[in-house]
Amino acid sequence: MPSNERGERPSRASLRRPNGRPQACEPCRKRKVACDNRQPICLRCEKAARSTTCQYIVDPRMSIAVEPEAPRPRRRELPPSSSRISIVAPIAPASLITHPTEIPSSPSSSHASSRHQSAAPRQPSPNSSFSPVSDTPLSNPVTGPGYLGPTSFCGIYEEAEERLSLLQEICENARSDPDTYIPTSSLPDLSPRTLETCLLVLRQIPVRKEAERLCSVYTNPNEIWFWLFGNSALASLFDTFGDVLGDERTDAGLADMAKRLCFNTSHSFPENADGPETWERQFTGANFRWETLAILFTYFSFGTNVSTPMRYECMRVPKLRSKMNDYLDAIDIGVQLCRTLNNGSTFLLFVLFRRTILESMRSGDASPLVWKGQGEVVSHLTFLGLHAESNPPNYVPTLCTEWRRRLCYYVFNIDKVIAAFTGRPPGFSRRYLLTPWPLDIPDKDLKAGKETLAKFAATQLDANGWNKAGTVGPATICRARAVVSAFRDEIFELAMGNGVGITVDLLWDIFHREKAAMAALPPGLLYRHEDLSRTDVDHNMLAFRLLVHLEHLQNRFFLYRMLKQRGYDIQADLVAVSFELVSLTLLYWTHLDRVPRIVTDLEWLVMAYAAPGGGILSQELLCPTTTPGTAAGGETRPSRFAIIEKLFLLVGFLDWVSPNAPNGDLCRSCKRVIRHVLDKVTSQEPTPAPGVEQAAPAFEPWNWDIGGTSLDFDFELLDTFDWLRPDMHSSQGQLGSGLG
Repeated sequence: MPSNERGERPSRASLRRPNGRPQACEPCRKRKVACDNRQPICLRCEKAARSTTCQYIVDPRMSIAVEPEAPRPRRRELPPSSSRISIVAPIAPASLITHPTEIPSSPSSSHASSRHQSAAPRQPSPNSSFSPVSDTPLSNPVTGPGYLGPTSFCGIYEEAEERLSLLQEICENARSDPDTYIPTSSLPDLSPRTLETCLLVLRQIPVRKEAERLCSVYTNPNEIWFWLFGNSALASLFDTFGDVLGDERTDAGLADMAKRLCFNTSHSFPENADGPETWERQFTGANFRWETLAILFTYFSFGTNVSTPMRYECMRVPKLRSKMNDYLDAIDIGVQLCRTLNNGSTFLLFVLFRRTILESMRSGDASPLVWKGQGEVVSHLTFLGLHAESNPPNYVPTLCTEWRRRLCYYVFNIDKVIAAFTGRPPGFSRRYLLTPWPLDIPDKDLKAGKETLAKFAATQLDANGWNKAGTVGPATICRARAVVSAFRDEIFELAMGNGVGITVDLLWDIFHREKAAMAALPPGLLYRHEDLSRTDVDHNMLAFRLLVHLEHLQNRFFLYRMLKQRGYDIQADLVAVSFELVSLTLLYWTHLDRVPRIVTDLEWLVMAYAAPGGGILSQELLCPTTTPGTAAGGETRPSRFAIIEKLFLLVGFLDWVSPNAPNGDLCRSCKRVIRHVLDKVTSQEPTPAPGVEQAAPAFEPWNWDIGGTSLDFDFELLDTFDWLRPDMHSSQGQLGSGLG
């Protein structure tokens, strides 16, 4: 910022009680001790390390007089805009609220002020200091408690639903018209600390050409937001603030942009709109919000990671890794700004969701940062009530409602993926998921009008919401993965629970119900190997059709493992499904030229689907228990040669993963074990199947050089290398009798 802005602090509003005496902060008032009334934090609270609780409650009976603030020590000089900012950690929300009027009013005063606001809306004063969570009609924040279910304290007031709906309608009408433009000079000023935080984010916005290049890298066809609004939002950013975001940027220009973003974000997010164009105008252009910018930053970060050759090696070099980290830090600070300015929205939920995925690309899927991020995503989703969206019988789809449904199932599906990889209980149970599936409507049709969508739903969808044409689109994939995830959640309840009531019949019941559900999916979702050679097939969608099939096979893999744990003879089926898992996962690597966008997912794909199956196949090579043919579950039993062939390819796949990748250590350890197995079985005569009198060659698996990295998988059902450990070997009569 310019020096004159840093040297002088804006005037502070002096709060006085009805009797004329200065207003004390809440901690001092409750303790009945003297308060020096210093703002934003009084001296007593500062000395007692109660800075975050030092608040000045605004009462409508108070008189507010503006008086100059006493001189304060100069803040540290801000780096010039051209220098790179290294953000160590996001600023806490409390640190952004530096003005006494930034504290929400009490419930009684807020009701009184809302009546006054609806009667006579005030205009923002150019001399007022901006408050992120102000009770003035300028910000109109969402101060409600979010979604409250049937067991909440307000459940007894259901008979007042009509009055509450009327009140909500009045509040909606009292909101400012998004098409009404307010000049920047009339917007409230930001406190110095808030402004400094905003500048940290705005300085990280790349120039237009670079931003377009980074966004062009993103090719995930299943993400509705990017394909509907991504390009227009990016263009809107530079069209609206082009004079600020040019090659020569100044703190003064960025400060005006920050005022605009904070003012827009302080208004409640429009979760419903009459049409797609109306909805888009409320978060782009002159109504651009911090949420929109944070979403764009997720694409900047993804593009930087994907478009960097040898990206994992570059991540180890501080000078080269800073750009992606700068974007991630900008996202974190943007999230804190959004949380300070309002109570959250579906766009903020989408930012948290994408931020968790980006963290998995940086830290690994088993990282505690990923687990923490997923917890925040689920918490925010349930706070918004997206898990309990209504499903009226005469439901007419709109872009807003379908967006919320898809976002809900994005989170539900990825929650099961993370739970399987880490072995931790899922954070989002199907038992509390009441939101219906999104309808199988193509993305391009969602931008049509309400009447067109209603006609499409009535004529082009069947009774279950599937597209009658049989085309596979993003909504189709989302619905199919939701089917698989629901059964996986049921499996995890048994695998990770207390084990009470688990029987073989119960496991077989889940098996048959899941098989019937997969058979009921549209034929277009079925994976066919010949589609890899067809030019008329969308290979990006083919990659996700294959992923749906892999997740289905992994459910079978888990069930077979649990059945074997309970003494059921299922080894032949386990070997068959393991072979299919390995074979299909290898297609992502061997046919990478046909599904190039999947390159960023290869590390976790090989560890989640191929490596556990490789452990089962390695055991089968060392001590054969089956013969080629057809297993009881319908899968084809592989021959010995086929197993060796796939394991050699798997070694190559694991070797392709960079040692600096988040899962690089585990990949190297699995590769080393499989190589030992292949070396042993190719240098000796094969061991016959049971019934043939020939002893299997003895060996000491725990003496193998598998390196210092443990091969313990977090999820026991994925740990198919337990036969390498001496405790497992000593407790079993022979190698092949362990947990398969």
